[in-house]
Amino acid sequence: MWLHLFAFSQGIPLGARYKYAQSGCTFLLPMATILETGNHIAQNGDGTVRKKIAIRFVEQVKAAFNGEAPWRPTAFPNTAEILLWIDEFPDQAGKNKAPDKQEGTSFGDLSIIEEFRKSCKLFPLSEVFIWSLDRDLQNYHQMPT
Repeated sequence: MWLHLFAFSQGIPLGARYKYAQSGCTFLLPMATILETGNHIAQNGDGTVRKKIAIRFVEQVKAAFNGEAPWRPTAFPNTAEILLWIDEFPDQAGKNKAPDKQEGTSFGDLSIIEEFRKSCKLFPLSEVFIWSLDRDLQNYHQMPT
């Protein structure tokens, strides 16, 4: 079984998505991805375009929550979960996430990384990875043990 957490799928070739879907993998949609995508929609284009895209976005998110999409959303992390890893954030934000990037790991990305770690513990016999165009997130990949 393959378990994919995807941070943002725009730009990932449709053929690759189809291949993974046909192989029986499970796609997880982290809550941070839903929030960040909603933010991007609200910040771009004119109001008419934003509204049209927002309507499509809402339809897709509802489909995921209702089990009608090829991916399913992860749960919002609860307070206890966040308290387990929030202290990592200052160090992650302070160091460059790649030699050629002058930015640290965002809080949203850290929550996706933590969702990856949680999935690895839950599914040690499965391949688990973050499917993203961000090179730093692409490094998170567990092969079955």
